Amino acid sequence: MILHLFYKEWIKTRWAFLGALIIGICIVFYIFIMVENRMTMLGAKNYTLSVLYDNPPVIYYSLLQYIPLLTAICIGISQYIPEVKNKRIRLTLHLPMNNQKLIACMALFGLLLITVSNGIIFALFEWKNQLLFPAEVTQPVTVTITNWFIASYLTYNYIAMTALEPNGYRQLLYATTGFILLSLYFNNINFHGAYKDSAPVLAIIALVSCPLVLFSGYRLNKGER
Repeated sequence: MILHLFYKEWIKTRWAFLGALIIGICIVFYIFIMVENRMTMLGAKNYTLSVLYDNPPVIYYSLLQYIPLLTAICIGISQYIPEVKNKRIRLTLHLPMNNQKLIACMALFGLLLITVSNGIIFALFEWKNQLLFPAEVTQPVTVTITNWFIASYLTYNYIAMTALEPNGYRQLLYATTGFILLSLYFNNINFHGAYKDSAPVLAIIALVSCPLVLFSGYRLNKGER
């Protein structure tokens, strides 16, 4: 039954997943095409020094912050909004499986898709980054971008929680809370290695948000308002 459910979720989300992944890969290549152009114009040593010491710093990877966010939004919306809007979610909840387990499997599938996309884009970025820059650049940059990828899980969890919530006022509350929490992951970057001190807290916030969808799923199943 779980494999059938996963296949059903894949049918709903496959184009959103593949589209976001392709856009993410293109953005990574675009970032490093621009970096290589600058290195050709200024010299690799001069450009690396500007990345390290310019004030304000050269944040050559800033476009990357939107990719995990885009992935989570695309997967979350494609997975939940059509089902809730067309009231197909209630049919899903009548499948021969415990409702909480069913909602958990749906959320798990979405999180797995996000993890696959994040893993591919993160690995591609790190590979290109380490080819072009020394560890003095790559290590703090990795710290910064890791939190952007973590933010995608928080984004997905709040989309799922909000979409399944049957009460409009609660939906507004959840969406507002999610937006406020999400802003913590996207503060202005004033230096490479941003979020280093706050990374454990941000990771815990994202982790704690994972079971929230079960609460909305429970309320939806009980028909609460």
